[in-house]
Amino acid sequence: MYTQHFGLSCRPFDLAPDPHFLYLTQQHSRAVANMTFALTNRDNFVIITGEIGIGKTTVINTVIESLGPEFVIAKLSHTTLSDIELLQSLLSAFGIPIYKNKKVLLLDTLRSYFLEQHDKGKHVVIIVDEAQNLNMEALEELRLLSCIDSSDRKILSIVLAGQPALDDLLDSPRLAQLRQRARLRQRLDALSETETLDYVQHRLQVANGDSTEIFEPNVLKEVHRLTFGIPRLVNTLCDTALTSCFVDNQTQVTLEVIDSVVQELRWQWLEEHREQEKAAERPQTVTDDGVLLMVYRSGQFVEQTQAKHFPFVIGRSNANDLAIIDKEVSRRHALIDCIGGIYVIEDLNSKNGMLINSKKRSRTLLRSGDTITLGQVDIVFHQQNLSSDEDARRVDPDFDPQATMASGVSQSQDENDGDDDTGQHQASITKITG
Repeated sequence: MYTQHFGLSCRPFDLAPDPHFLYLTQQHSRAVANMTFALTNRDNFVIITGEIGIGKTTVINTVIESLGPEFVIAKLSHTTLSDIELLQSLLSAFGIPIYKNKKVLLLDTLRSYFLEQHDKGKHVVIIVDEAQNLNMEALEELRLLSCIDSSDRKILSIVLAGQPALDDLLDSPRLAQLRQRARLRQRLDALSETETLDYVQHRLQVANGDSTEIFEPNVLKEVHRLTFGIPRLVNTLCDTALTSCFVDNQTQVTLEVIDSVVQELRWQWLEEHREQEKAAERPQTVTDDGVLLMVYRSGQFVEQTQAKHFPFVIGRSNANDLAIIDKEVSRRHALIDCIGGIYVIEDLNSKNGMLINSKKRSRTLLRSGDTITLGQVDIVFHQQNLSSDEDARRVDPDFDPQATMASGVSQSQDENDGDDDTGQHQASITKITG
């Protein structure tokens, strides 16, 4: 693999959990400390939520390893269970497999086991991962189990870990009693840009590597932007990028490599967010600064337009946001969208396709200075809120922004001339879910 190519002792971004690569941010460390205190204090319920891949399981495993032998722990990960199946799964996790459907028998067996462990001086902990999949009846059974106390102290703690949907579920009026029994309820957020850079550097250092040698400047900032600071996505993107460099015999990960990897992974940017927006029938995205699109034909400046409302459609028809009169341009050729500050362009099933920086693309992210080629026309994309140096870093040097506007550009074209495609927008440009 790429380990020898980069002089690494092991794969630093393997998705398999490895305690050697443990990296706890301030919020993750706080979650570990809070959860450890809650379980040591015999609290009834501990609730940890966060996006997929944010590090909930890492926090839980870290806490489990720190607990002493006086704790008896059962962990459930498969949670699409009814209340009866939940009780059966718990008994199986404690080494008492009973698959009868008699609820009274299951409950009595669990109570007897809990009290038996308490008599031995042990405390029982039930950890339910992916708890957002539990139904109301199963959650209510867990609440009722947490009520099993001895005369002198609590004998059971329950940890619920899950995606943000778990918060919505627990906020239901039907689960008010469960909420009242939870003294610790913590939400894990994505890593900041600085934390993402430190996270990558930490994992590379463990593998005897250095991020400044393996990644070109600003690449890790792009990694953070593309992954939204979600550790699992950071691992996936970096691991695939290093593999790509090994295959192509490249010594550093560049922005171009990252772009290529995103295409390979077929990540769908902000899919859940877009679906929510569609359901809520929100209006078009409006940006504060917008972007500037500068149009050139044969290297000669033709026109410029400011785009503030998205989606922004480019095509041959005057009905588009930007009309490009060129026989090789389809009526609806391409679409630029702005999603959470990320600009994305997608080809709308045009006849001749599009090039981004001279490379054929059907869908890709846009950075300031990128050149979009449709037919014989080049469009330079400028993000206006960037510094002039950053804005100009990837502008095609063959273009002359000072060239005078070319005259004689016709603004009329027979709509029946050329291709007859309609370029329907079939795919949403949305988040990446790992």
